[in-house]
Amino acid sequence: MNEAIELGSMDPPDGHATLLFYIHGDESRYVTSEIRSRPAAKERQAFIFSFFKPYFSRLPSYEEGHPDCEPLACFSTNWLHDDLAGNGSYCNFQVGLQEGDEDIVTMRAGIPAEGIWLAGEHTSPFAALGTVAGAFGSGERVGAQIVESYGKGVP
Repeated sequence: MNEAIELGSMDPPDGHATLLFYIHGDESRYVTSEIRSRPAAKERQAFIFSFFKPYFSRLPSYEEGHPDCEPLACFSTNWLHDDLAGNGSYCNFQVGLQEGDEDIVTMRAGIPAEGIWLAGEHTSPFAALGTVAGAFGSGERVGAQIVESYGKGVP
């Protein structure tokens, strides 16, 4: 299952004519491999536009060939092939796990005295575990903690 989020209806200044696609599994492997095999940015962009056209071309008011309906730019991460992102890894809870909530709380706390902070979907609030929103929020939280640890205020 894919997820597409439109960002155009957000209040200014955050609203942008943007579609955000989340993919996973075999589809993610295919897309990231195809992107990786195209050295030129123009080729990667053409592939992404072509790949996602079956989705955005079904939106209300889409008109083939109309300049307002043509994508202008794209960005794609390559997390599946990124060692620093665990090569596409994510956390899960093994069958039979007892008190996993305590593990999450421990990871969330990190060891600030030793300069160790953990961020990611596995350290987010319980309602957002395993989500991109949870990963983003945990990154903001850890960023604020790091800034604070250096004696700087967080606005």
